[in-house]
Amino acid sequence: GEQSLWTLLLQASDECAVPAHGGEWYSNGRYEEIQTNKIPSTNRLVKKGWDWIFNGIAACNEIIYETELSSVEFEAKDKILAEIRVLRCLYYYEAISGWGNVPFTEDYTETGYPKQKTRKEVFDIIEQEIKDNLQYLDAVPSSENYGRITQAAAYTLLAKMYLNSEAWFGKPRWQEAADACKHIIDSGNYIIEDNYDTNFNINDDQSKENIFAIVYDRTYTATGSTAFYLHTLTLEPASEATFNLHAGPWSGFLCEPDFFQTYDAKDKRLAQSWLYGEQHSYTGQDLGFSYEPVFDESKYYNANGGRGDYDGARCRKWAPQTDGSITSYTISQDNDFAIFRYADVVLMYVEALLRQGNATEAAAVPDFQKIRTRAGLQPYTANELTLDELYKERGREMAWEGWRHEDMIRFGTYLKKHWAHPDQSAETWRNVFPIPADAINANPNLQQNDGYTN
Repeated sequence: GEQSLWTLLLQASDECAVPAHGGEWYSNGRYEEIQTNKIPSTNRLVKKGWDWIFNGIAACNEIIYETELSSVEFEAKDKILAEIRVLRCLYYYEAISGWGNVPFTEDYTETGYPKQKTRKEVFDIIEQEIKDNLQYLDAVPSSENYGRITQAAAYTLLAKMYLNSEAWFGKPRWQEAADACKHIIDSGNYIIEDNYDTNFNINDDQSKENIFAIVYDRTYTATGSTAFYLHTLTLEPASEATFNLHAGPWSGFLCEPDFFQTYDAKDKRLAQSWLYGEQHSYTGQDLGFSYEPVFDESKYYNANGGRGDYDGARCRKWAPQTDGSITSYTISQDNDFAIFRYADVVLMYVEALLRQGNATEAAAVPDFQKIRTRAGLQPYTANELTLDELYKERGREMAWEGWRHEDMIRFGTYLKKHWAHPDQSAETWRNVFPIPADAINANPNLQQNDGYTN
C-alpha cells in the first residue's frame, strides 16, 4: 500500500521521491518530512511503518501461543512454530533497524505495557532465537514452502544482522556475515537467473532467486491494504495503455534523479527497472509523451505546484499483468515480492569479503560476475571493486526492494546531501526514525529516541 514499511523505507532513501504534483501528494508535508529526514514523531508514514511491524509481531505471538497451547500433536508442529518464531525475528529486525530501541514482548498473554529494550538487547535475543530454530526449518526450497520461512531465509536474516553490526554497535562481524551467506551459496539451491525480469514479472514465483517472498494474487490479496498496486503509486494515468490498465494511477512515486544517473547507459537493468523517455502502449503504439528522468530539485516540494506531469522515471520493475484485469487499485498485481533474494545474498557475501580486504576473492565470485554479465556489463576487476562502487551496484541491483535505507546507513551516505536531502552529517541521531507519538502516549515505558521530541 501507499503507507507501509516498504514505502516508508523507499522514501527515506535516495532511490525514490514523492514530490508534490499540482497540489496533490503534498499531504501537509509528510513526504517532504521523510525525504529531507526532518521527521516529527507525528508523521503518519512513520506510524504506518511502525504499526505494520508491531501488528505482525502481535500476530506471531498469538499464533505461537495458540499452537503451543494446543494438545494436538502433528508431524510439522515444530517446523510451523520455528517458522513463526523466525518470522517474528524478521519483524523485530526491521524494528531495530529503523527505530533502534523498541518495545519488546514475546508473550501473547502479557497484560502490562511492554518494556523498551535496547537495539543490542533485541539483536542478541533474535540472533539466539534464529539459531535455536534453524534445525526445524526446511533446508530445501519447494512449492510447499514457497512464501514461508526456510533455513535459507533464516541464514539471510543472520547475514543482514552481522553485516550491520559495525554500523549499529561499532563491532565488525564481517566473517560471520560471510559464513551465513556462504551456507546459502554452497547449498546449491539457488541461482542467479539468466534474465533480471524473471525475478519480478507476474510469474516470478518460478524464480530460483526467491528465498522468501510475499505471495500476491489478484484473487486472494485483492483488497486495498493487502494488494500489491505499485502501478497505482508510480504511473501517470497516460501510462494505463502501457500495461492495458483501467485503474486510474495516482502518479506519486518516482525514481530520484540522482539515483537514476548512477546507471551506465549499457546497463540492461535501466530499462528493466524504469520507464523513461518516449512511452508506448503494450501493443507498441506511440503514446505521445515522455518521462523526463532528471528534473530540478527546486520543483520538489510546493503545496500548490511541484513537479510537472511527466517529470521523473517511473518504476516498471514489477510490471503488472496486461490482460485487462486490473480495473481498480484494489485488484492486486500478480507479481510476488521477494523480501530475500539470492542476488542480495551474493552481494552481501562480496561486501563481507571486501570489508576484510579480500577484493581479489570478492571479484572472482562466479555468481557476482553473473549479476554483472546478465545486466550486459563486464565483471569488476579487483582494482575496480571498491566499497563505493559496490554500494552503487547494490543500489542498481536491489532498487526499490526495501534495503537501500539501511545500506545508506551502513555505507555512511544516509546523512549526506543528496538531491533534495540536506547535509545532516553532524546529526547522527537522525540515523533512526522517531518513535511515533501515538506509541509513546500509549505506553509509559517508552522513551523517545535522542534528538526527537514527543
